[in-house]
Amino acid sequence: MAITMYTSDRAFVTPREFASAQSALGGDTSGVLKRGNQLKITVNGLTATVDTGQVIILGRLVEVISPTKITLPANLNGNLAIVVDLSKANTVQGQAGQPNYYPTINQVYLSAVTGDLVQEDLNNGGFIYELPLATFSTTVTSGTVTQSNPMLNDSGWLNLDIASKGAKLWSDNGNPCYAQYRVRDNVVFLRWRGVDVGKANNGNQIGRVPWSLRPDVEIASASSDIGATSIYARILKIRTALFLG
Repeated sequence: MAITMYTSDRAFVTPREFASAQSALGGDTSGVLKRGNQLKITVNGLTATVDTGQVIILGRLVEVISPTKITLPANLNGNLAIVVDLSKANTVQGQAGQPNYYPTINQVYLSAVTGDLVQEDLNNGGFIYELPLATFSTTVTSGTVTQSNPMLNDSGWLNLDIASKGAKLWSDNGNPCYAQYRVRDNVVFLRWRGVDVGKANNGNQIGRVPWSLRPDVEIASASSDIGATSIYARILKIRTALFLG
């Protein structure tokens, strides 16, 4: 059959289809829910304990039912993450539909990730998604964590496309420079610092906003340009053609 409908009479719906729909309704974002103790992390020596809470990872609901311990690797820095790994197989005991049926879920676990995070699209053929809950730093015998739970429907800060408009980042005295956007609960936030538009289009265009976030009307906002000796008042315009200037 070339076409089907999962949410129809007598249809067979698997977790894959349900997760795909739930992920889309949540804007294909992942994050922690305000449930339980919101996965609060404590550390004793090299042992981290993640408290109770729930998280949605690309449509898949995960719950830490009771405080769960994980050992952090010594003398390293990294991320403490919840991992969904669809390459693993879950196991079951008993017979489906009977009181003795019990599944063991092997496709989710805690991990201390010391390299780059793997975040594949689980709804488009990917297998592994590592959602960071905190960063950690350890010595031989002890560790510290800095928790920064990503909340659901929050994309986090992402880089704007500034190259297509001819702008570039410029840092003075090592200060941070960036041009970023963030989508949280369907509200778009913008921030930038140290963007050189001297050779950009019209000498004033910062970058492009993703097409999916384009506004229906032009938006104007007060802004400022901090020069070497003065602060200059500016007007920032977000055009319907998707660039900032």
